[in-house]
Amino acid sequence: MNKGTIKRIGTAVACAAFLLCPKLDAANTQFTAVQLSPEEIAWLKKELALKEPEYDPEARMLYCYTKEKHYHSDLEGGVKVHQTRESLEYAVALLKTGDDTLMQRGIDIVRTVLPMQEKDPAYPFCGIWPYYPEDPLRGRQAAVDYNWADFIAVPLIDVVINHADYAGEELVAEIKDALVLAARAIQRRDVQPDYTNICIMGTYVCYITGDICNQPELTAYAQRRLKHFYDYTLRNHGFTEYNSPTYTLVAMDELLRMKQTIVNPQDRRMVDELYHMCWDLIGRHFHQPTGQWCGPYLRTYSNLAEPKFHRLLYNASDGLIDLPGDYLRIPNVMQPHKIPDDLLPLFTRSVLPRLEVDTFVVAKPDATTVDAGGKALREQDIVGRLYATPRLALASVNQSYMWNQTRPLIAHWGDNVLTPAYMQVRFLHDGYDFSAINVFCAQDSTNVIALFNIATDGGDTHPNLDRLQNATFEAEDLRLRIQFGGKPVRNATLAPPRQRSGFVQFTCDDIHARLQVPYANWDGAKGHWETGNDETTKWADFVLYSGEKKTFRLDEVREAVVALYLSFSASPDMPEGKATVHRQGDYLTLSYGTPGHDSLQVTALATPAEERRIKADYETRSPQPAP
Repeated sequence: MNKGTIKRIGTAVACAAFLLCPKLDAANTQFTAVQLSPEEIAWLKKELALKEPEYDPEARMLYCYTKEKHYHSDLEGGVKVHQTRESLEYAVALLKTGDDTLMQRGIDIVRTVLPMQEKDPAYPFCGIWPYYPEDPLRGRQAAVDYNWADFIAVPLIDVVINHADYAGEELVAEIKDALVLAARAIQRRDVQPDYTNICIMGTYVCYITGDICNQPELTAYAQRRLKHFYDYTLRNHGFTEYNSPTYTLVAMDELLRMKQTIVNPQDRRMVDELYHMCWDLIGRHFHQPTGQWCGPYLRTYSNLAEPKFHRLLYNASDGLIDLPGDYLRIPNVMQPHKIPDDLLPLFTRSVLPRLEVDTFVVAKPDATTVDAGGKALREQDIVGRLYATPRLALASVNQSYMWNQTRPLIAHWGDNVLTPAYMQVRFLHDGYDFSAINVFCAQDSTNVIALFNIATDGGDTHPNLDRLQNATFEAEDLRLRIQFGGKPVRNATLAPPRQRSGFVQFTCDDIHARLQVPYANWDGAKGHWETGNDETTKWADFVLYSGEKKTFRLDEVREAVVALYLSFSASPDMPEGKATVHRQGDYLTLSYGTPGHDSLQVTALATPAEERRIKADYETRSPQPAP
């Protein structure tokens, strides 16, 4: 496996790839051209062959079909489109093959995508590319995704620093002009450290563009931004998009690029520490029996680990972590990650059972107070808990919201890596995850209690892009959904309660779960349970409203809150604890305890309120699990 490691040769001034580049500042960066061995090229070509059916030779881009309408696009689902980001990433890989036919295809793609950048400074999105040429930036209704300055610039940088000789002087000059425009857009936007992957990606783009395009002020800006990001991340004990299988890996890719190019000692030390922090987070949330990267998550697109994650572990451990499954067991020559030696035991010698408690976000000590009827409130730390056993991993976070990219309450289990299962808690508005709903959890080991309430100015399908206006929204359906998925769930049983406040019983092989809504009041509705299933999932829904379209005016609603208790066990003998509720003023308190042990407790607003107050006005208590 070690022979698959990328071989880097030459120096920044000696490599042919840099004959067309300006002299680089050796105090900050050093570039060496990538030269792959014949074996590595064969591996790369094997991967590229998988993309061949997606290449449109007439359009000179990769194509796909949109899955559904996206908040950054005017297009509906099912439309054939050509992808700018994916096409350029494909082009860079083609250029690594040394095959004239494939390399020329790569250059054709670059020449196609490059002019799609907005170059008119009269537009606020100057420097940005669209997702697809079929959905141009000018004249659209949907919001422009400014991230595409960052995402498109990264592969273009690769073309300049590795393939300038092949691309030719004219195209390299055009790319550099585009990079400066993109970097200026990134600088104007000045994304802060709480948007992890874009902050660090934009830092990389500005840092490298400054050197290769002779714009030292851009590199100086990037150095300040890197220091700010580093300080912020260390103070928070991690990234704002905490434990994200998506954002963590994107950030790691950019950190790896920085490790390969930045030689400035102070900057390199920060990059190395951040990279180590990423692997430490992954290792502590890795469940070896099921091969899952466990929750809770802020920002994820799936509930089960994808094959590319298992391939990452295989490659980054030089084949030591060889989980079963169908994925490529060949080096990823484009992204040669490596797990730090001191962290390998987290993946190979799991300690089970164990409890992981993470302070994901540290509250700002000088955060603005929130006046709630004379009660001074401050931001609170965001704390996650993961309890893992040889058969089960259950995770929750003390405060979050119910966007479709969050997993504030999630479980994983299974007999082996090939057949994992999951449970996800969702809150649906007309069938789509409702971002305005906030959730507050307390967990000991296999027991969790949670309260759900609503922000009058929260988001609908997205936390920020479509916020509720005038504390009002319309709905034909509102429901809390506990969803189960994965291959083992096909044979699982899900029994609804006979009474509204009774227990839903779930059994999947030797895993048992008990669900209860001990209290619900949504504008007077008390709710009821329904169960259902499709080909891949089963669910238990606590339905709060279903019928004709209804307008909910939250400033007129006295109470909108749901309490949930759930417990998991690898034995049919479930705990004998009891969940209780207490209403006092604007607040609801949910407690759960078993005889002789400290109780779990959550207190949160039962009445709708502004998001600022909702996120601060709560208390949770999660004692250590019983030995």
